[in-house]
Amino acid sequence: MPEDPPSSARLRRIGRALRQVREDSGYTLQAAGRRLERSGSSLSLIENGLQSLRLRDLGFILNAYGVDANLYKALMTLAEQEHRSGWWCAFKDIASRSDCDYASLERDASALDAIETGFIPGLLQIEDYALAIMRAHVPEIPPERADRFVAFRMARQRILDQPDPPKIRLVLDEAALRRARGGPAVMRAQLQRLVNESERERLSIQVLPFASTADPGVNESFWLLDIGDPSVLSTVLITYLTGRLMLDDSTSVERYRNAFRRIRMAALSETRSRDLIQRIMSDA
Repeated sequence: MPEDPPSSARLRRIGRALRQVREDSGYTLQAAGRRLERSGSSLSLIENGLQSLRLRDLGFILNAYGVDANLYKALMTLAEQEHRSGWWCAFKDIASRSDCDYASLERDASALDAIETGFIPGLLQIEDYALAIMRAHVPEIPPERADRFVAFRMARQRILDQPDPPKIRLVLDEAALRRARGGPAVMRAQLQRLVNESERERLSIQVLPFASTADPGVNESFWLLDIGDPSVLSTVLITYLTGRLMLDDSTSVERYRNAFRRIRMAALSETRSRDLIQRIMSDA
């Protein structure tokens, strides 16, 4: 398993904001440290997202810098979320720090946009489908450990039924619908789950069909997550064979946001996508 990142997306966002405020105020790290009664090295760790802050300490720093009310509220909200625990704590035996970090971001998300090219998204997978993927990709994994990973994935799906669920927009490549995982019966059940979930008010499913001649310029799966409306934190998640990459700098986020817009335009409408899923299901 790859080494966990030393920080979380929220800490990095808070750190970048504090660095920007300090630099805009004309303070060096040393000068800011004297004003805030902290060492320059301590402030550097905070600004790089490597050190957490108690809420009262963050509030003191923000007040000392004289930030406006909107930024104060946004950063304090992220800090409060950072200190909250959740259901993922029960899976620390198998989930990495980045897994838990992303699960906590999903819980607090206002919007989730995703492109999936090879799989049904984890938030909509049935257990048998998820287990088939786990066994195919990590055949050496002990059965009880595979079951734990699947349970973790199923637990993530509780955000669909929470009181204020995120707005979710998914675009699935047709290949993800046609590639059999776990056999015909499992695939039929999985596709039926997609059809059922497509009826949710805040969930949109579109399919990029094989017949599409549009080239949106993206060949990889990714998730784009926003917290807050307007967003106080945006991050892109890219999963690869041995881990995950989270990008939260504004340039990367905007490039992926633009890519998602292009792909949605090239995909079928929700109604035509549902019809295609049902046709594939009848052939499975």
